[in-house]
Amino acid sequence: MPISRQQLVNQLLPALDKLFGQTYAELNRTEYHMKRRYGKCTIYRWDFVQGKRTSTTLAKGIDLELAEGMMKLLKEPK
Repeated sequence: MPISRQQLVNQLLPALDKLFGQTYAELNRTEYHMKRRYGKCTIYRWDFVQGKRTSTTLAKGIDLELAEGMMKLLKEPK
């Protein structure tokens, strides 16, 4: 007996949702980066939405000790 189109869609849809959900979760993420220049640090937040990056400056002109502490807090799993 041949399978109908609706039965095929009902069986494949949950698997496809799971597959694409994992892929988009990897594309939509947030990263934190620290850059040093002339002894001062700047901390940036990079938001990736559908593969495009937008950058936001969180702190600028701070010393290394404060920047490292801030990075530890930002990178901690919630």
